[in-house]
Amino acid sequence: MGLSAVPFAWSEGNPQEVGMSAERLEEMLRALRRAAKLDALVVIRHDRIVFEYYGEGYSRKTRHYAASLTKALVGGMSLILALGDGGINLDERACKYAPQWMDDPLKSKISILHLSTHSSGIEDSVPREPATWKEKFWEYPRHYDIARDVAPVLFEPGTRFHYSNPGMAMLSYCITAALSGAPEPDIKALLHKRVMRPLGMGEGEWSIAEYGGGKPVDVDGLKVYANWGGSSYNPDAVSRIGRLMLHKGNWDGAPLLDSNWVGRATADSGAPGPDRADGPNPRTGLCWWVNADGVWGEVPKDAFVGAGAGNQVLLVVPSSDLIVVRFGEQIDPKSFWGGLVEYLFNPIFEAVK
Repeated sequence: MGLSAVPFAWSEGNPQEVGMSAERLEEMLRALRRAAKLDALVVIRHDRIVFEYYGEGYSRKTRHYAASLTKALVGGMSLILALGDGGINLDERACKYAPQWMDDPLKSKISILHLSTHSSGIEDSVPREPATWKEKFWEYPRHYDIARDVAPVLFEPGTRFHYSNPGMAMLSYCITAALSGAPEPDIKALLHKRVMRPLGMGEGEWSIAEYGGGKPVDVDGLKVYANWGGSSYNPDAVSRIGRLMLHKGNWDGAPLLDSNWVGRATADSGAPGPDRADGPNPRTGLCWWVNADGVWGEVPKDAFVGAGAGNQVLLVVPSSDLIVVRFGEQIDPKSFWGGLVEYLFNPIFEAVK
């Protein structure tokens, strides 16, 4: 089926019309603003924008840095497309695309699944340490050669959780290599044609190459774009991606994404989970975070999230037909996920009647 001739547009509504408490939402907003700088907050239920707030200089159409929310919006979406097209397989070894890893005893064992679930063992580049490979990783155009050739592997791939920006960079490299010869041979072209344009999003409403001033990195003749950070999206674009994922990849009758792979990406991957000593850290889907074991208190277990530094967040809850976008600064400096659960996730569901 093709896209509707009438472009999709959100309708406006009030919380009561969709079974939510306006008073609770206002309480939540006041608490969020007291806790940290808040640039944007959008609450959508049943395709109605029922609550929104924008700080000075921001609006529904103003782009905001996404930080590691990029891992879901760029990494997750490009991976779903590549998997759905059959161009890449979760169980494939990454050394198929990075032959430099073939003879390494640990790197040769890293799979696409490991890269997409932070279980590859590749050491993270945070905290940045001056005059080390961790600092150089963030310098355009060093990202990929550092991730591929320099970043060490800390443990047997697939045996532990270890958040890794270089691991995500290698996922982008592998997906781009798999796209070689395809009609859209890089991630930006793929997302533009297959996702963002069908969602009604113009190029000025999103960007994924800000580390390089709008340019990809040329790696062995491939145009590789960052999938771990360096993107910016406006709240409308993020909300539409949330709606697409909520509907299993279907956009008003048009199957933009393979529904099975959307389901896999937003369910528990089965990979090793993170330590929870410092807060309610979620389990992993494929480049998305999931609440499959109910670690987020009041939030339904089918909820999934993209999130980045400063608590840039897209929350999607299919069973509640709910989408929430939040941009700003980190709510609780001591606990990334703890602040989100206390000030945003739980209060949203306290507002659901």
